[in-house]
Amino acid sequence: MARSRSRKVLATVATVGVLGSLAGYAAFSAFSSSTTNPGNSVSTGTVVISDNDAGAALYNLANQAPNNSVQRCIRVSYTGSLPADVKMYLSGTVGSLAPYVNLTVEKGTQSSPSFPSCTGFTPQSTVYTGTLQNFASSYSGWSNGLAVYPGSQTQWNPSDELIFRVTVSVQDDNNAQGLTTGSHSFVWEARNK
Repeated sequence: MARSRSRKVLATVATVGVLGSLAGYAAFSAFSSSTTNPGNSVSTGTVVISDNDAGAALYNLANQAPNNSVQRCIRVSYTGSLPADVKMYLSGTVGSLAPYVNLTVEKGTQSSPSFPSCTGFTPQSTVYTGTLQNFASSYSGWSNGLAVYPGSQTQWNPSDELIFRVTVSVQDDNNAQGLTTGSHSFVWEARNK
């Protein structure tokens, strides 16, 4: 009886195997067609902005007298691959002398930029004139930064550059004596459009 049951089980397994083989053969014998879209990839563009200051301050003026005007120039270059907006702002805080410091920022070109020299600077336009204090409070980060573009462009493109001429002077005001602005940084930040 055990032998008969084993034979039945083997016969059932064999039958299922044969039927499965036939079903597989029938499934693989259908018509088919396919197409391929090869070579897909994704890469990113870049946003890269730099200047020619080699880490040095644009100005570091000590013992200044009233109305002594000092001009310094810096080249800002864009080498990213994506079009970008560029904004200029002041990072950090300024000290008690800032309301008495006149600041003018012009954008332009220069045939042979050599930080911080302004020899050969050709202005395109004045982008700011006022006090250092007002610049610091008006333009303190990206969200309220001063938008600056080459010429009449509305974006920076690869290989664009601008020269910024910064002019500072202390007002002829007795209240400015013995004060300091403290250390502060001008920032040019680029973000792709």
